[in-house]
Amino acid sequence: MIVKYSVMQQDTPKDYAALCEVNEDGLQLLRLMGQTAYVVVPQQIDGYEVRSIGKYCFAAKRDCNNRTSDNEWEELEHIAVADGMHELSGEYIENVVLSDSVNVLESYAFYNCRKLNYLEFGSGLNIVNNDAFMNCRELSVLAVRSDVEAATGVQYFLKQLNKGIELKFVKNSDIVGSFYYSEYTESYEEIGPAHIFQMDVQGEGYRARQLFNDGAVDAVRYDAVFDAAKALESIYTLSKMAVGRLQYPVKLADEARTAYTQFLKGNIENVLEWIVKEQRIDIIESFVQENILDEKELDTALKLAGKCGWTAGSASIIELGSRFAQKMKKSKSINISSPATSIRY
Repeated sequence: MIVKYSVMQQDTPKDYAALCEVNEDGLQLLRLMGQTAYVVVPQQIDGYEVRSIGKYCFAAKRDCNNRTSDNEWEELEHIAVADGMHELSGEYIENVVLSDSVNVLESYAFYNCRKLNYLEFGSGLNIVNNDAFMNCRELSVLAVRSDVEAATGVQYFLKQLNKGIELKFVKNSDIVGSFYYSEYTESYEEIGPAHIFQMDVQGEGYRARQLFNDGAVDAVRYDAVFDAAKALESIYTLSKMAVGRLQYPVKLADEARTAYTQFLKGNIENVLEWIVKEQRIDIIESFVQENILDEKELDTALKLAGKCGWTAGSASIIELGSRFAQKMKKSKSINISSPATSIRY
């Protein structure tokens, strides 16, 4: 069946047309037309709970092998053209938000979605069938609406994604946890005459993806990977791991906090380059709060922001520098006037 619906996105109603199939479990989404590359799949369509995303649902039309009938597809396309909609598939879509009701991703659901970079979903999505993300080369952020310590299905996503990817935990639109999983590669070496092969894995990202306990991220074991990762991974990868854990320190032990902080301080110029390039003022602010940046390094960040034309960032860094200078002045004043206080700190 074909159903039209609207969703409020950034205080603006966005229209959709969906090709769906209803079964005993609820509604399966087969195809979607809409007005924006930022796609929202709602909790219900036409009164039915949306339970699954069908095979090739977001794949480009030319790649689909599951067309229920040409007549339905043609009808959906006519509706889309008449209402100014676009086929939400392939290289068109960039961000997808799935409702909490969705608990299944069928095979090839996002096949060849080469510009998809952000996917958000609920904690109950725990069935991810084979090759759901084949050729999703730009997918860089998974966001699950859940507490960090709760059981989710994120492990099943990570097993299909060997590129570097950031896993965010979101509650009430606020980020409450962040873990970065580095890229890894797999190869097979023949070790016996009867076509016996041994899998060779390169990169700590593979091991980190196994560190779950009954569906929940094992933050303590994740942090323990960092020491071994320093021998294999890039400064970018290592700093992404460190930044995420320091910003959202769920179950972060003092030893791990020290290791992350020391690494960032020891590589601060290289770290600042990607932070400024990605325009992450939130990270720079957290670095100031954690005393990872000093006045000299804030000046370095300001120069980098100027080079890349990040005007808003430059203004924020200047303000941070001013606050930092006042903080240091106040600290020196306390140390001079109150020796007892100085000793205590």
